[in-house]
Parts: sequence; structure tokens; C-alpha cells
Amino acid sequence: MLSEEGTPPDDTPPVQIVKTSIEGRILNEQLQPVHNAVVTAGGENAATNEDGHFLLEDVSVPDDAAVVTVDKFGYFRGYRTLMVREGKQQYIQVELVLQNQNNIDANTGDLIQFPEGTLTVPPNAVLVSENQPYHGTVTVRSFYIHPEASTVADQMPGDLRGIDKSNKQTGLRVFSMLVFTMENNFGTVLQPDPAKPVSFELMIPSELASDAPQQIPLWHFDGTTGFWKEEGQATRQGSNYVGTAGQAGFWACATTFPQITLTAKVLNQQNAPVSDTRVAVLTKTNFIPTFGYTNVEGIYYGKAASNVPLIMTLTDNCLNLLRQQEIGPFNAATEISNVNVTLPEGQTLVINGIAKDCDRFNVVNGTVIVNVDNRNYAAHIYNGKFNLTVVRCSRQPASVTLTATDNRTNTTSITTLQANSGTIAPSLRVCN
Repeated sequence: MLSEEGTPPDDTPPVQIVKTSIEGRILNEQLQPVHNAVVTAGGENAATNEDGHFLLEDVSVPDDAAVVTVDKFGYFRGYRTLMVREGKQQYIQVELVLQNQNNIDANTGDLIQFPEGTLTVPPNAVLVSENQPYHGTVTVRSFYIHPEASTVADQMPGDLRGIDKSNKQTGLRVFSMLVFTMENNFGTVLQPDPAKPVSFELMIPSELASDAPQQIPLWHFDGTTGFWKEEGQATRQGSNYVGTAGQAGFWACATTFPQITLTAKVLNQQNAPVSDTRVAVLTKTNFIPTFGYTNVEGIYYGKAASNVPLIMTLTDNCLNLLRQQEIGPFNAATEISNVNVTLPEGQTLVINGIAKDCDRFNVVNGTVIVNVDNRNYAAHIYNGKFNLTVVRCSRQPASVTLTATDNRTNTTSITTLQANSGTIAPSLRVCN
């Protein structure tokens, strides 16, 4: 069995380029913030601060597959693909994957072992630029991404969508995932010789063993499009998949399933939108997931499996489960307008602020970065007003720092106050 699907039920609409903003947080393998990671989308880039936070404003990206890349020395390049809407700021979170390093001789090749499998580089099978043979030392960096780990949603590249051999977009259920790169001692990128590809053996997690087919499609991640691309197949041997990789990068053994576009608006007990909230939509039977976050208006906009019962879960940034409910089945694009959650009263801080310039006129267009409990959150200033709801992971009073920027004058001001929970109404003067 190569696939769990037929043709996806809702055709992907034509791609449109939209202007939007993307904010988020970059973490390392210990779930600590990564400082000075370079985040890029739509040709624009920003560096993360001490909290791992970044904000890319007014970037032009495809609405169906905006691609965000993250670069930091010592880690594999991170990727996130997301569906966005014009002018609706979207949140993401990326956990960078640490590089495990092995040095081999290109002339003799070698077997590289790791706890979840092996990589085998044949002799004389490494190329440098212009497909010229390379005969020196090769630094091979690799990492196995566990498809059932709690961190997979933040570690994996893309968003579990692929383009199959028929050039159709499809959902992916991953059974094994690997990333590897090659370079010489000077950092020059090397590649496997497609005529003598690298072979791999990858563990199938025990939780997935009963559903793992004998033959499975093999996918390579395309960092330009943000989709996985079908590149042959792998074969099951016992509790592992074996196959070959003709180029470096991210590889996945995955079956496919049809998807629909799901839109859900998440509101709290005051009927205010709940932004930056993790959403997982899983099939009820096999728990096949899709992941995402609500945007600045509390809207989840992404994909979900079609024609099967689903379970939707919403989790706050303190890993508290806010809601779990059954939805579906859906056979076409669907909107859910009333997903209500109850935020913890003693840990919820609502900020309804105003911002004025030096002449006490409203800041027409700007941004406020709010720092509380060593976490950053971004809010847009529109005609002098901004609103933000933060679920804190503490009930103790804390300093709240608001860094406001007037986009018209490029003026920034910083205001610090004390708060706990409930509602505050800061009045900011954005003036030098």
C-alpha cells in the first residue's frame, strides 16, 4: 500500500501573493530561546532577540505556502510552511535541530551509525560544484526526527504537505524522517552522486509499526516551495525502512491522505480572539496530525484530513490544554466560527492600550512588542489603539515592558509597568 487516499477533495486554489506579517519564537533542542538566529520570509529577514522572538512585518509571500527559513550556526536550517491571509499577522514556533557530525573519507565511503538507523556513503560517490568528483574528507551531519515525539510539530520542515508524482498537493503521514548534509573542511557544500546515492536505514517507531506499509513513498523537502516532493519509494525491512537518497537535505518516508482547508475562529470567555495558540487537528482513529497556530484574530487557517472524524485540540504557551473537541467529517473547505475556550482567570493578562505621537495625535500605524515573563508578544497599533491577550505561566506580579514603534516616523519608545492578571489600559507616548 503506497497511499491512504484518492485525489484530494478540495482543489487547491490559484496561489496569490499577499502582504502580511509573521512573528514567532525560535528554540533550541533544550527548548531554550535562540538569540541572533536569522529568520527570512518573502525576501526580508530579522534576527531573534534574547527571547528567541522575531517579527517580520509586511512581507510578500504566497498565501497557500509562505516559507519561513531559520539559520543559526551549529544547527540545520529550519523551515516552516504556513497558510496566511492578507494583513493578518501569523505566529509560528520553530525548534532548531542540532547537527550530529561524522567525518569520512570520500574515496572509501563509510557507514554512519546513529541510534535510529544508519547512513551509508559508497566509495567515490561524493560530488563538489559542477558535479566534479570529490576525494577528500567529508563532514556528514545528520539527525533523525522522531515522527511521534512531542517536539515534531516544531522540528519538522514544512507543514506535512507534499506534491505527489501527479503534481497534486496532499497530506503526509510520516513514519520516518531524516536530515543530512555534506561539506568539506572549508565549508563547501558537497552532494551525493545521484548515480551512487547514499543509502539509509531508518527506524519505524513502535507506535506506528502496525500501520507501516511494506512499500512507502519517499519524499524530499523542497525549501523553495515549502512542500515535500515525492522522490521514489522505500522498503520495509523488519522495523526499519531502507532506501536511497540522491541529494542531501530532509527526507521522509510517508503515506498520503486527502485534505480539506479548515478555518476555525477561537474566542475566549469574553468573546475576544485568542491568538498565538497551538492547534492540532488529528484523525480520530489513527491520530494522523496537522498542526498550526491561531493568527492575530484568533483564526486557525490550515489543512485537515477529509472524510474522517477529527479531534481538535488547543494548547496555550504554558502547555495547558484549553479545549479538545470532535469535529467533522468534512468533504470540502469548512469554517467553524465558534470554538470557545476558557482562559485561566488568574493567569490571563488583557492589554487594551492607546498610543499617541509627540503631538498627542494617534499613532496611525505601528507595532508594540510586549515583554512579560521573559516572553515577547507583538500587537499592531491601528489608529492609536492596540489589544493583546497574554496567558501567563505564573500568577505572580511581573514587569511588563512595552516597546512601541510608530511606523510613520520610525520613532520608538519603551514603557515599563507592573501587572499580574486582569485588564490593564496603558497609555503610551511614542516620542523621542
